[in-house]
Amino acid sequence: MPPVLRLGIVGLGLASTFMIPQLARDPRLKLAAAADVRREALDVFAREFDAPTFTSVEALCASGAVDAVYVCTPAYLHAEHVITAAEHGKHVICEKPLALTVAEAEPMVAAAERNGVVLVCGHTHSFDAPIRKLARLVRGGAYGPLMMVQTWNYTDLLYRPRAPWELDTRRGGGVVYIQAPHQVEIVRAIGGGRVRSVRAMTGRWDAARPTEGCYTAYLEFEDGTPATLVYSGYGHFDSAELHYWVGERGQMRDPATHAETRRAYQARAGGAADEAASREAIRFGGARDRREALAADAAAGRHQPFFGLTLVSCQRADLRQSPDGLYVYGDDGQQELDLAGEPSEQEALIAEFYAAVVEGERPWHDGRWGLATLEVCTAILQSARERREILLAHQTATPF
Repeated sequence: MPPVLRLGIVGLGLASTFMIPQLARDPRLKLAAAADVRREALDVFAREFDAPTFTSVEALCASGAVDAVYVCTPAYLHAEHVITAAEHGKHVICEKPLALTVAEAEPMVAAAERNGVVLVCGHTHSFDAPIRKLARLVRGGAYGPLMMVQTWNYTDLLYRPRAPWELDTRRGGGVVYIQAPHQVEIVRAIGGGRVRSVRAMTGRWDAARPTEGCYTAYLEFEDGTPATLVYSGYGHFDSAELHYWVGERGQMRDPATHAETRRAYQARAGGAADEAASREAIRFGGARDRREALAADAAAGRHQPFFGLTLVSCQRADLRQSPDGLYVYGDDGQQELDLAGEPSEQEALIAEFYAAVVEGERPWHDGRWGLATLEVCTAILQSARERREILLAHQTATPF
């Protein structure tokens, strides 16, 4: 029998709520422990998984209860928690972004390498089956050389219930830290990984949400290929309208839902306290734990995940996502590549991590890949602040 990895969850918030159902179903893993500061969430975890719980990451990593940890804590805690896990000899999955600065991320990568443990950064939408397929088609030259990549996403992110740190850029808040890693990894996967430079502008359009709510970025890869990234989280237009109303997780979206999120924010009477209560309710163990909503989406039928419109131009074809795969607009007309049955983004993350830990395979999304993605994100902020092009120095190649 192949070995089963004992996995500890560090942080029972929204990110772990999204991942726990798939982690629990995978026979290669055992949810073996959890750490959080919320006693009620720990009690739910202990009851559901018959596993020990801890109120500190240090105690979980020192306990011997786990072989690996999944760091799902707020972004400003990632460096501390990844290094703690690595120093205790634990393999690590770290949610995006890897850290807040390149200087903060470098010791994380060094700690993993020094202690001989695997560090995988995820999940991001570069794990999505259509993006994986796009990257392999483009890197394999199926339609001639890559000429350019464009990706656009318009969401209601800024008006969903947010924690205070998610509205503070200095602690990892705002769309550049929360959402840009998805877009950056999508274009890096397709473009070969090595971004030469970034020129960008960001926007803060709502004083009540005092962080970046949008950005436009121009990336140039080392071979000269251009890519543009556009994101807005201000809750007006919804990119799902461009894609048959398929949403980020592959679920069918109600066109009214997007506008309702913004109206719900505007109607809150309790201010920060009301928002905190709303957010608490949808976290792991909360009154409206999102695992039930995710299960309902899966039961209703699932398409491929859609994180905005990505259009890839090669010399002999343009490519973009379809609900169940990819559309290819080539010299001989349009065709669709059906990706039904391909592993989900969560399954792909687990498979990559397991293969790295158990089988010794080099992970695509390792610590250095995550550091390179973070470098692009911080360059977006720096370029917008200084209104100039930022040259990069820590980029890594797509490993195929």
